[in-house]
Amino acid sequence: MKKILFCIFLLSASMMFAENLKTIQDKKVLRVGVFAEQPPFSTKTSDGYQGFEVELAQALASGIFPDGGGKIEFIGVKASDRITFLQNNTIDLLIATLTKTPEREELIDFSIPYFTVNLAILTRKADKITQLSDLADKTIIVEKNSIAEKYFDSKGYKLVTCNSAMNCYNLLKEGKGDGFVNDNLIVLAYPVIDSSVEIGVKNIGSTDLLGIGVQKGNQELLKIVNSELIKLSKGGFFAKAFNDTLDPFYKGTAEKKYFLLDDLYRMFM
Repeated sequence: MKKILFCIFLLSASMMFAENLKTIQDKKVLRVGVFAEQPPFSTKTSDGYQGFEVELAQALASGIFPDGGGKIEFIGVKASDRITFLQNNTIDLLIATLTKTPEREELIDFSIPYFTVNLAILTRKADKITQLSDLADKTIIVEKNSIAEKYFDSKGYKLVTCNSAMNCYNLLKEGKGDGFVNDNLIVLAYPVIDSSVEIGVKNIGSTDLLGIGVQKGNQELLKIVNSELIKLSKGGFFAKAFNDTLDPFYKGTAEKKYFLLDDLYRMFM
């Protein structure tokens, strides 16, 4: 009981130190957590971060700093620590292919979704994996604290965990596992750059939603993020990103339905 009360105290204390919208606007700095090795969403280069989720953060910042003058500080996160970064006020927004789940909603707040995803398995072509049963009694590679880890652990699979998608891919190449499972939008990137791998199994489990994470209770910031997402959709931001950036990157292998949620956004317009 004492342990539970202590955890509640720590969570409450972290929320008190969240930077609200006015504080962010006064400081003119928006701290955004993104992945460092997750093309085409976000990648750290010698010139800074780039990718779709970086561009999304920049577009949102124009609404958060309507008079200009504000800047974004991008902070690299891993799947295992990204929610903690929000809770301890290291970042203001988390834009890192974050799937919305009931468990995570108890820890942080989510924006309205901007993408949908299913799990998929990246495998070596030589292994000829075409269905999930081909991986029975084999080793699955997953990012720590990911939806994939939870799903395959519940099914009793033998798992190897890693700290980033690129790390997982490298483990697959090294033969440390027989399949790397992640959101389909993430693993689809690897056959584009490596012809020796393929998506052996597509669309595992239920369809999930990706949203932007905000510290629990930071309602003013969440409200403006949601408002700006609606404006961006209405203005064609997501359609343009798909046509100009995402579809060319995936070389036509990504389905538009995962990227364009026009029907959902019409509910808010």
